[in-house]
Amino acid sequence: MAVGSGPRILAVAAMQNGLGLLSALSSREYRILSTRLMKHIYNYGSKVWIPTGMFRDQSFSIQTGASKFNQYYDILPGLEEEHNDFVRDEAIPMMKQLGVPVTHGWRLSVGTGPRTLAECTARSFADIAGAVDTAEYRKLSRTLKKRYTTNFNSRILSPTGRIEVPYLIKGMMKGF
Repeated sequence: MAVGSGPRILAVAAMQNGLGLLSALSSREYRILSTRLMKHIYNYGSKVWIPTGMFRDQSFSIQTGASKFNQYYDILPGLEEEHNDFVRDEAIPMMKQLGVPVTHGWRLSVGTGPRTLAECTARSFADIAGAVDTAEYRKLSRTLKKRYTTNFNSRILSPTGRIEVPYLIKGMMKGF
C-alpha cells in the first residue's frame, strides 16, 4: 500500500465459486501453510469480496503491475438505488474521464469493515494522484460522502515489483 489506512501488504486470490474457496480453506495443505505463515504476521485479517451491481456478470482477473485506487464505504440505509444511480451515471463516467476508471465493484461477504469497495485502476501512482487532485474528483467525492455513504476511506495500492503475488498464490493453491 502506498497511501491510506490498513495493512501494508495485501495478498489477493480469485476463485470461480464458493466451493473452490471452501475446498482450499479446508485442506490439510492450507492448514499447514497458514499455521507456518501466522508465525510471521501481526494483526492478520481476511475478507471475502463478491462482485456487485453492474460488474456482477463481468469476468475478473488479477492485474499485476497496476496501481489501484480503492474506495471503501457503507451505503446509507434506504439510499441504495439513489447511490447506484449516482455511481452509474456520474462516478463511473467521471473516473474514466480522469484516467482512473472504475474496473470493478465489490460487496463484502465475509469479514469486517465497510461493505462496498469501488476498485479503480491506473498505470501509475502519479496518474491516481493527478486524478484525485482535481476539482472534478473533489466534487464527486464530496457528493458521494455527503449524500450516499458513511465510513468512507480510500487507499492507493502500488505494485511492489518484488513479487507477483497472484502467481505465488496460484502455485500455493495448485490442486485445489
